[in-house]
Parts: sequence; C-alpha cells; structure tokens
Amino acid sequence: MKKTFCMTLALLFTLALSACGKADSPAPAVPGNAPSDTSVAAAAPPSDGQQNQPISQAGTSCTFDPALFGGKLQSCAYAGNGTLLVLADKLYLYDTGTSSVLATAEAPLRDFEAQAIDGGYVLSGMGDSGMMAYIYDSSLSLNKEIAVNELLQGDFVVSETGGVAASTDGKKLAFAAMGGLYLYDLESGSLTTLLDVAQNAGTASISISMLSGAAFAQDNSQIVFFGSGNSIPAADGEEDFSIYGSIAVDGSGLNLTKPSDYKMEEMQSSVSRLFFPQTFTQADGTLLWVDRATGSANTLSFSASGEGKDGVYGSEQGNYVATAVLGSDLTVRVYDAASGELVAAEVIENSDPTYFYRIPRIYLLDKAKTAVVVLGGSIDELDTLVSVFEF
Repeated sequence: MKKTFCMTLALLFTLALSACGKADSPAPAVPGNAPSDTSVAAAAPPSDGQQNQPISQAGTSCTFDPALFGGKLQSCAYAGNGTLLVLADKLYLYDTGTSSVLATAEAPLRDFEAQAIDGGYVLSGMGDSGMMAYIYDSSLSLNKEIAVNELLQGDFVVSETGGVAASTDGKKLAFAAMGGLYLYDLESGSLTTLLDVAQNAGTASISISMLSGAAFAQDNSQIVFFGSGNSIPAADGEEDFSIYGSIAVDGSGLNLTKPSDYKMEEMQSSVSRLFFPQTFTQADGTLLWVDRATGSANTLSFSASGEGKDGVYGSEQGNYVATAVLGSDLTVRVYDAASGELVAAEVIENSDPTYFYRIPRIYLLDKAKTAVVVLGGSIDELDTLVSVFEF
C-alpha cells in the first residue's frame, strides 16, 4: 500500500490519527495492505518487568493524537503495556489504547532512553555533567537522580543507547563504560565491578577492548553486553572486531562471541529480544538478535542486501522489527522477528524532502499491530510529522 502523508503537526493537532487491529489477526496476504478486520481482542496480562505498569486497552488498539502534547513533538519511548513516553514541551505518559495522558513531568533531557521497570521507569541520557539516570514511579514522580559518571569515579559511560541498563524489578542498574562493566544496587548504593578492561577482561581466546551497551536478561540473573575485542593471541594486522557476551550478576560465567564479519552499532532492548543492528556503513541486510530468556542467538534476513542502513527498530515486546529505507520518500518494512516474514510495507511521502534527510523514529506496538512513525522530530526548523499504520 502506498500512502501519501503531507500534513504538518499543526494540522495533526486538529486530527487524531488512529488505527485499530485485532491482536491475533493473521498477517495481510499482500505486505503493505492494512488488515480490514477492526474487531478487538482481550488485553493480555502484563509480564516481564511490566507487572505494575499502567493497564490500558493498548493491547487491542492504538490511537496516537498529537493534539494532546504541547510544543514540538520530538520522540517517544516504550513505557510498557502499549503506553508511550512522549517527549514534547514536557514528558508525557500516554495511553495509546484510550488516547489519554496518564501523567506528565518536566523533561529531564532533550533525548533519552527509557526502560520500564516494576512500578516505574528508568530514563537515561547525556546531561551537562555526562550520563544521567532518572528513576520515576508509575505517575512520573521522580524518585532518584544519578550522575553516573560521578558515581564511577574516573570511568565514563559514553553510549546513550544501552550505556545504562535497568533490571526489570527496578533494583539494579548496569553501566557499560569505557573501562568496564559495573553493577549498581539501588537499594544499598553499592557499586561492583564485573569486568575491568584495564585488567585484561576476557576469555582464553578474546580480550575485551571496549564496552558499548548492556541489558539484563534471564530473569535479571545475567547481563548481556556488546562492544569490541581482540584475538588472543593477537593476529598480525587485525583490528578490533565486534563482540557480544554475557556474565552473571555475581561476576561468574563470562561468555564472549565474535559474530563473523558483523559490525554492531547498538543494542536495542525489547521485552523478549535484544536486537543488534549493524553499523550503517556495513549493513548487509541481516540483523542479529538474542533471546532475552534463553540467551540463544539468531539472524533475521531483510528483503534487500543493504537494508538496515537507514535504521532498524525493534517492537515493544520484540515480536516485530521495522526497517527504514530512505530516498525521495520513506519506505517502512515490518518483519516478524521469529520467522523473518515480511508482514507489511508502507510508503510515506511529503513534498519537503528535508524530512527524509535523517532517519525517522519508528515505534511498533505488538498487540495492536500498529506502527507510529515520527519524522522531523530532531529537526528544529521543521514541524513534526506523524504517520500511523497497521501491519
């Protein structure tokens, strides 16, 4: 299906874009054709670190109404159970099922990563004094503010994506820093070094040279991380290569893997999967992902060999993956993560090509089978465009 989208945010403020899909409806026979069935199924109970998140009808439908947010809409983040954290003139907790704002707060950062935990949220990103972490309850009341780089005393978290990881029970944080991997207990305030790069952290065949991101896995008993490493013994002329691995929260059981000729750029966390998009200059149309419960690794193949260089986006639950293909317009392709099947392709056009000079923000809500695409949110001189479609 080809869709022309030419409305500005001002017009969107007077028109709510909505989409409703049946939670267990089959994929469309022809990718890109929106399902015609708009019936509603019962919402599933929350799980996997979302036990105390707001309960909404977002599991069965999705409505995104920009008129509810003041100022320029910049970005969103998954907040659990189909709710979104929306960054505009302030921070909004938005229920896509009922199209209502559940809570608001002053935005702590211009850009941030959000993680849903039991009874609240952890927001992290770069502030004036370096990496910051903010702990909120479910009503967006700020419980704790952490200056991460000050806590590390000489080490620095430099990665905004995955540099700070939160356990789903909200009791621990992990920091992937330049010099190592750290575990911070929020209740006791104790900081433990799990990996020390300066002390030649690694295995018998791989040494870790840098850590770029981390996430809790296997019911918070493990931390999965990625970064770069070197061979042991060193190979002549060999450069650093991408690695991913895991370690238990007690510091035992270190495992490292070197994906053959696969250069990882970031790690995206969903409820069930961890996605590792490739560096855009080396994207070859594949995506590595790791099962968050079992630790098993898999590869998804996209439709085209170079697909992925314009952005890869995991869904809230981890059942779907979207890619952006930029040119004179934007093509969004949605894949089933487990099977690799292409389930939808949507083309978004606009008369102003500036919207397609930067990668978009794409949010996939699994149960509603709905995508929210935000264009121009990071470009100050443009109004933000929002497009919603079913897959």
